[in-house]
Amino acid sequence: MWRGRATRAEIDLDAFAGNVAVMRAVLPATTGLVAVVKANAYGHGAVEIARAAVAAGAVGLAVATVGEGQELRRAGIEGMILVLGAIDPAEAEIAVRSGLALTVGTQEVLGAVQVAARQVTVPARVPVHVKVDTGLRRYGALPELALALARSVAADPRLALDGIFTHFASADEDEDEDAIGHGFTRDQRDLLAHCIARLAAEGIRPRFWHQANSAGALRQFAVGSSLARVGIALYGVSPSAAVPLAAGMRPVMTLRSRIARVIVLAPGDTVGYGRSYRCSTAERGALVPLGYGDGYRRALSNRGWMGIGGHQAAVIGRVSMDQTVVRLPAGADTAVGGEVTVLGGSPAEEAPTADELAALCDTIAYEIFTGIAARVPRLFLRSGAVVSVAADAEPVVRLGMDDTESA
Repeated sequence: MWRGRATRAEIDLDAFAGNVAVMRAVLPATTGLVAVVKANAYGHGAVEIARAAVAAGAVGLAVATVGEGQELRRAGIEGMILVLGAIDPAEAEIAVRSGLALTVGTQEVLGAVQVAARQVTVPARVPVHVKVDTGLRRYGALPELALALARSVAADPRLALDGIFTHFASADEDEDEDAIGHGFTRDQRDLLAHCIARLAAEGIRPRFWHQANSAGALRQFAVGSSLARVGIALYGVSPSAAVPLAAGMRPVMTLRSRIARVIVLAPGDTVGYGRSYRCSTAERGALVPLGYGDGYRRALSNRGWMGIGGHQAAVIGRVSMDQTVVRLPAGADTAVGGEVTVLGGSPAEEAPTADELAALCDTIAYEIFTGIAARVPRLFLRSGAVVSVAADAEPVVRLGMDDTESA
């Protein structure tokens, strides 16, 4: 039983491994799964999730920054770690030393990687993936420049053209469909295929080529690709309402807390900063020790709800930095220390899903997950038991945990 901070995120490693298995079955047999673990594995805990992904059969990992890649290397994680984002030229040397696969989308970044490769002694060629901007207009090179970059990488004896890829702009949206695929997504696929064909005609063949994200993989747009980069779906959340998850995939995170105080409220009492909630009748509130400093967004003030004793408990008053008050429903567990399900859990717990919280905040589930602060401990579970914990600070008195009991 966990005896640390009341507010904690439970990460079900069995659910995550199951999601990896389902996604591997969805993908063509010749397409390897790269687990995207950027932004602390979408808020779930990068190191433990990365280990679980590799153990479940992922052929590689993807991060956004060099620092994220270094964190995994320091944890002893080997194999392909692809940095998807642009790197600062000043990071090139440490990136090369760390054995990270680097994304090149500009001549400046390629030049920095080439300089670092000459200065650093490494046991193998530096793996480089060239990113083709086929319409997203973020990081990446337009097709002609991408071809030139790929030629330069292939000609450099210190570099390896490990991959060429693009990123879909709207695979998770409803577009005009035809027999081949969705309109703009099809155009992006065609552009990448054209680049690959031109390189092949010159005798240049990258080790990998990839294009599909979660939505693309679920919609079978990874067919023919050697890799698929899957993120949000592995955490048990669909990329959008237009793209359902495959059967058997389930959410990985449950955010929980405990009641810190039961508050007796009289008619006319107000709750929280700004006195935005006024009681019209006698009621009881429960103080929950989490707030926007933990990632529970202020937009949920007087709008959100949590699950207490199988009932929905509405947020009353403004969400503070560290505390939130909810109305105690009749029949709910009213004791101090009673469990509160903030996000996720079983349907019987009556807590909102990440998508439901996102809708209340006019955002997406990705932002809900990645916004959960580092001060919220992540408890990693297998078979319902805590097997490890990631926290940004130790309790003042470490009471520890019993890994033989359910959290």
